[in-house]
Amino acid sequence: MANHAASALAAVRERVSRHISVPVSDAEALKICFTCACVESDALLELSHSRVVRCEANINAQALAISPVEFDALLSDDGLTNARRFGLATALAEDEADPERQQQQRDIKSALKLTLGERAQLAQWESSPRTRMRATLAILRKDAHVECLRHALGEVLGADLRLVADLRCATEDVGIDIMSVAALISTVCAQLVL
Repeated sequence: MANHAASALAAVRERVSRHISVPVSDAEALKICFTCACVESDALLELSHSRVVRCEANINAQALAISPVEFDALLSDDGLTNARRFGLATALAEDEADPERQQQQRDIKSALKLTLGERAQLAQWESSPRTRMRATLAILRKDAHVECLRHALGEVLGADLRLVADLRCATEDVGIDIMSVAALISTVCAQLVL
């Protein structure tokens, strides 16, 4: 793991140990922090964690949430070894077979129509399940979603930001698919610490 990713993981580990009273693995610590950064984090925590962890994470969700800098450090190419990069891409490709995930990605692609009209961004989007995952997790964040989208795609054209905001509002109205989002977060966190 590169220095930035190792530092981000250490910060996550320290933060979780400060706010969660029971010991958890590195994968679980990451899962808690990614979950706390998501919309509907309380429902996601309800699904995936014990009562004690869920209660403490809900109380401290803002402090536990993965920051945009940590998001980038942990998920960027520099933060992953070749073996981890391959393992994560393979696991995500399997995860993308889920019809809910496919619809989610179509919605994101539609919201980013001008950005993905650029050759470099489109090539990155189409060739990399990790890029699609990063964009998905960015859209699902409570805050700093634009910064995380930029980390994922390199640049997001300003004209698309209104469509992204509309997508986020529609998601808020309908709600997220808790099972699908929880599975995505679990897949990512498990692969980051293998």
